Amino acid sequence: MAPPLVSPRIRTVTPPFPTITRTSTPCHWRVHKSPSSRLTALHATASKQRQFLHKKRLAILFAFLTGWADYLLFIKYRFFSTMMTGNSMWMAAALVESRFRDVAFYITVIASYIAGVATFRRAELEFREKALNGFLAPIVSAFLIWSDVLTWRDNTCRWIPALLLSFAWGIINSVGSEVTGNLIFVVTGAMTRISNMLVDRLSSTAGNIPIPKEGILMSFSVILGFILGAGWSVFLNHVAPQMKAFGSFAAMGVIYGGLFLWLDREELGAWWLKKNGKLLKVDVSTHLKWPKRTLHHIMSCKQPSSDVKE
Repeated sequence: MAPPLVSPRIRTVTPPFPTITRTSTPCHWRVHKSPSSRLTALHATASKQRQFLHKKRLAILFAFLTGWADYLLFIKYRFFSTMMTGNSMWMAAALVESRFRDVAFYITVIASYIAGVATFRRAELEFREKALNGFLAPIVSAFLIWSDVLTWRDNTCRWIPALLLSFAWGIINSVGSEVTGNLIFVVTGAMTRISNMLVDRLSSTAGNIPIPKEGILMSFSVILGFILGAGWSVFLNHVAPQMKAFGSFAAMGVIYGGLFLWLDREELGAWWLKKNGKLLKVDVSTHLKWPKRTLHHIMSCKQPSSDVKE
């Protein structure tokens, strides 16, 4: 005789989908998001805010260092290693005036910058996660310090330091653009973006497009960082003129090297962010500094819900 059939145990699981109820308004439904979905959205918003703040601070720092370097490069070497527009102009002027030694100088400086950008790209493809701490950080730090040592030993030395600095800034600008998503060394570009945003907002032809908060804040961050860096460079040249001969670029080399290592901290193990062998996680309410009642209100059913047409 066959054993009696036993019905399987059925577990009732509350689905994670939002519940829908009828509203008083005809032909409308109100969607009540589940607490788990609201928590996920809250974490996603907080994560996005943290990422933007992180990028904005990095943009200010990179722009600050660029402003610091630009003034020093001009008064010390009469060329720029952070951008090639001025070098191209001076190369054209030297060519017209038949100063072929200067033409060769600017051509090699530009070529060195391009080689630095290519090195960054190659390292990114070849070494991937280990590119910053294992390859690029030592090169940038060594080249900036080496340029200072050469001019300290011989203040007439210009060509080799120029090549070292241009190569290093080819890497630096590439890293800055990669981690911030912006050209942190082009102040004119930031001003152009701000102008376009303002015109699009005021122009009815453009549709009065709202100004993107993140875009305009990032552009202002680049401009502010650059101006502060240039002002710091002028101030430092007045109070400590000996650093023009030796010290400034070496200090920048240490800062950039440390910054690259910090950007790659997870690849290095992030031991300072670990507790009991695990990475620390930032609590949303603590990070955003919300009162408990505010967080409770957000997580409660009193949160405004969206209406969806039937």
